[in-house]
Amino acid sequence: MPLTNEQKKHYKSIGHHLKPVLIVSENGLTEGVQAELERALSDHELIKVQLRITERDDRRALIDELCRIGHCELVQSIGKMALVGSGLGELGQDELDRIATGRKLGFDFAIEDGVFTFSAQTRDADLADQLYLFAAKLGMPRWDANPVLRARAGAELAYESYAASPGGVLGRDLEYLVRDRDPRFATPDKAALSGATPEGFRQAWEPLLAQGPVEVAIFGEFDRDRAVEALRRTFGALAPRQPLPAAVINRSTGFPEARAAPVILTHRGDANQAAAVIAWPGGAGAAGLPESRQLEILMDLFNNRLIDAMRERAGASYAPQISSSWPVDLASGGRLTAISQLKPEDVPVFFEVAERIARDLATTPAEPDELARVTEPLRQLVQRASTGNQFWMYQLGGATSDPQRVQLLRSLLSDYTQTSPEAMQALAAKYFGNRRGWRLAVIPEGQALAQDNAARAEAVSGR
Repeated sequence: MPLTNEQKKHYKSIGHHLKPVLIVSENGLTEGVQAELERALSDHELIKVQLRITERDDRRALIDELCRIGHCELVQSIGKMALVGSGLGELGQDELDRIATGRKLGFDFAIEDGVFTFSAQTRDADLADQLYLFAAKLGMPRWDANPVLRARAGAELAYESYAASPGGVLGRDLEYLVRDRDPRFATPDKAALSGATPEGFRQAWEPLLAQGPVEVAIFGEFDRDRAVEALRRTFGALAPRQPLPAAVINRSTGFPEARAAPVILTHRGDANQAAAVIAWPGGAGAAGLPESRQLEILMDLFNNRLIDAMRERAGASYAPQISSSWPVDLASGGRLTAISQLKPEDVPVFFEVAERIARDLATTPAEPDELARVTEPLRQLVQRASTGNQFWMYQLGGATSDPQRVQLLRSLLSDYTQTSPEAMQALAAKYFGNRRGWRLAVIPEGQALAQDNAARAEAVSGR
């Protein structure tokens, strides 16, 4: 972001006391000088450069070239000394308040399957400041202890509430269990929370913020040239990124073995409430995006049949959550999942019905009318969603390093809306086949699972 007059005034007041950290002779900006410049700008918000060049015009031309190469900005030039700002300064609360006043800025952070994401909705007039906020978080995170301590206190208070309902237990343990007990997805228990410190938080996150490539995606109405210049002055001013470790690149996510009896967890809430989960391993990777979209059709078929069957068998109107998770940035970790909160006595009915529907979809083609009841709502949903910037930002995430994602957008609408009974049957046979689904039941504490093999169920104590 261009330096404001206020910033330049502040820099001039402190620049008088600085000593030169870089000396440029008549040889100009050699590779060695450029390397020193990069290191200096990475370490300091403001640097002083000594120019051992006789002619004023030559000095001015060299300063311009230095600022271009270093993605920095001239603050002041007096004689043979130049004061240069990196463009990325430390942001305290006063600076943040000044930047945000009267502007549309945001800062959302998400941990996704293979990436960390900063996102915000802004406007063209505020785009440069928005990019500045994002880049400053990567370049100069403050590591304030107070947010970590507040988050720890909130997590400790919330921990006991997990066991108070079936939904709370699922929120605590489902991701850990369905990813084959991968510790990365485990909810911290009380001991882990009490041992969390700001120092440990920084130790874990500091290398993560400094490694791996950065992709910046901007969608909407904005001035392209100004946006490119803002990128040059913000993300372009960051220090070189560290490569991702091979262990991170090659890390995979597992899926638990389906057993004859479900995993059982308990909750301490209403004795008339329970939850049931059944899941099958799915696909992953950008190359399979067309198939992932077809799976959405299949899971909508599954959903409609499951609702009807549960109404018929259990005499109640349940609203199961059916989903297909397809990690685009990873080579594994996808799954097909059905979740329902229901009465404890209906848990075995849910498992039986879901398994039967999976078998039927894999062995018998769906009727064309049944398919049409699924594809037409999907068509309308895609057409509505595709009018917004966020839709395209999501669809094109990762496209700068994986151009096939752009090419695969051409078939997006047809992938979601055009299929055949035979194609759905083949897809169901691939993912459901004759395999049993992995199952999880959350029942009230003190109760047994209402089925004959409950005694053989795998007991997993709630943490």
